[in-house]
Amino acid sequence: MPSCLDLVEAPVASSWSPDNAFFYIASPRTIHKYDPTSNALREIYTVSGSDSICSLAVKDKNTVIFSIGNQIHKLDCNRPETETFDSHKAPVKFLSLSNDNTLLASTSAGAVHIHNVASGSHTVLRGLPASSSDIDSILFHVHSRTRLLISIARQILVYDTARPSGPIKTIPLSESAAGDIVAAACSPFSKTLVAVATSLGFVAMIDLEKEKA
Repeated sequence: MPSCLDLVEAPVASSWSPDNAFFYIASPRTIHKYDPTSNALREIYTVSGSDSICSLAVKDKNTVIFSIGNQIHKLDCNRPETETFDSHKAPVKFLSLSNDNTLLASTSAGAVHIHNVASGSHTVLRGLPASSSDIDSILFHVHSRTRLLISIARQILVYDTARPSGPIKTIPLSESAAGDIVAAACSPFSKTLVAVATSLGFVAMIDLEKEKA
């Protein structure tokens, strides 16, 4: 398949808008908005300081959320200024939006914060294991607004963000899949089935109602 457009920098994150109208691509210094109907790629944001963009989430077709250093920024593509969430004390690595786009989960070394996108308020999840500095991914469940999946090494922590005192379940990865978890995806058809990918090339299926993958 030939490429349709060339990028100046290699992308670090990308996401479709929820209505599939636009595709957003983040490079370390720039965010582009791709319109598939016109095959046009438009630059919508450029980093002014020395830090780089690390992660990206799309709230709606004109609103993107991204992290730069310790801060999270919300950008309305129709306005020049950004709204900033400044609760982390270390660089923000991962972002994930809830299925109704009202809650935003963010991670830095040893911390997971849950933000109310409208009000800007946040809560901190507690009960993370000592190895939480090595969080590998976070994912809001597609069928549940407050269920958050956090992967750390070879286990999935299941949180109800409405009760942030600790995980409601911890599911270890089966020994048949080698490597640490690096990514996860929810089934669009099942409320309990999750697929995870490992650093050594395995894909494992996890049923959230069972105690083991």
